[in-house]
Amino acid sequence: MTSRKFLFLQGVATPFFRKLGAAIQENGYEVFRVNFCGGDSWFSQHKNSWRFTASLDQLPAWLEAKHQAHQFTDVVLFGDTRPVHLYALPLLQRLGLKIYVYEEGYFRPDWITLEQNGVNGHSRLLNKNPEFWLNQDGEDLKLAHTIGKNFLPRAWHDICYRLTTAAFKISYPHYKTHRPFKAYREYLGWAQRMPNNKLWRERWEHRKIQQLVKSKQAYYLLPLQLDSDAQIRVHSAFTSMQQVILTVMASFAKYAPPGTKLVIKNHPLDTGLLKHCKKVKQIAENLGIGNRVLFLETGHLPTLLQHTKGTVLVNSTTGTSALHHGSPTIALGTALFDIPGLTFQHGLDRFWTEGQPADPHLFSQFRRRVIQETQINGDFYSRKGIKLAIEGSLLAMQISPQLAKPVPSLSPVPNLTPTKVIYGGKLPEASYLYKER
Repeated sequence: MTSRKFLFLQGVATPFFRKLGAAIQENGYEVFRVNFCGGDSWFSQHKNSWRFTASLDQLPAWLEAKHQAHQFTDVVLFGDTRPVHLYALPLLQRLGLKIYVYEEGYFRPDWITLEQNGVNGHSRLLNKNPEFWLNQDGEDLKLAHTIGKNFLPRAWHDICYRLTTAAFKISYPHYKTHRPFKAYREYLGWAQRMPNNKLWRERWEHRKIQQLVKSKQAYYLLPLQLDSDAQIRVHSAFTSMQQVILTVMASFAKYAPPGTKLVIKNHPLDTGLLKHCKKVKQIAENLGIGNRVLFLETGHLPTLLQHTKGTVLVNSTTGTSALHHGSPTIALGTALFDIPGLTFQHGLDRFWTEGQPADPHLFSQFRRRVIQETQINGDFYSRKGIKLAIEGSLLAMQISPQLAKPVPSLSPVPNLTPTKVIYGGKLPEASYLYKER
């Protein structure tokens, strides 16, 4: 039988892909890696790695030539909406290769996502029919080891990746990142935002949250996503978080019950360059709701979710936390958890007065299936998390020592909703391919 051959495309900015590739090699399989920028090279193995330095429109033909020479069987990548992958995936699917897609966990912390062919809005589990989730065997839920905080290793890996990408830019003249700002601008933003948060803002905002909870005043929560998040640009009708903020605040001003507040919480990894706080204040004043809007840079999210009258988001995985804490929730974009019985289905304007908590049994069944079929214990950043993630990945990919046999396909998912065309050949608009500024 033909041995499996793994092709690694762009991964997360950590050693995870390099260590996963080494583990696969140790089990007797060949591993190949494509590097698209200096950061990829920094975290890549030296053997069987290639540099792709041409423009993206040449990538499909280049990959097909490599496939003809090496006959890959499996492809591994992180993020199916990254520009390099949007150009590669139609070809890889046409060739009939097994495509393993990694993403941050649908349930966090302690989990990462691994699915075949697509994640998030491209997931094979994307199904709005509640019966799809209710009709399943009652398997025991996977147990997870606690990973702990990973900010420091995550930051260090990111610095290494961004610096080497900049240093070797001449070697990859056509590479464009999916992130909107140059590294030095992001780091300057964090250098200003993080110390302020630690020195005074965390304590001040903690008191504000406690006062709000004790006051019993009803409030709604809008947790922000990163402006560069592909979940916003690919899996929603919005083009930016500023557009989301304006849409939600305008609806709140017009339709939310009098006396209620809107709490807007910034993303913990936001650089501060887009000045969300300043813009929120300006919009609130223009709408005449300046005393009804509270902007938070920090804050304990579970506390906010436990006491909120409702949570409004686009498609952030905070949605699963909101459902877990019993918060009525509405998703304004395409989300795996956007299911009748879990989230509000009748529009934002009606949500303010009609939102209801999720059906606990449906959420339990949803959580069980998603974790069983797509989640792996671990993370991409810490030593402990990477070790656990590799162990789980080898099991999910059915990789065992010196075993070379075809891997059975995942069991088919009943088509309970109209078929959604995935990767129909539409490539990202020019605005999605950032020229760093």
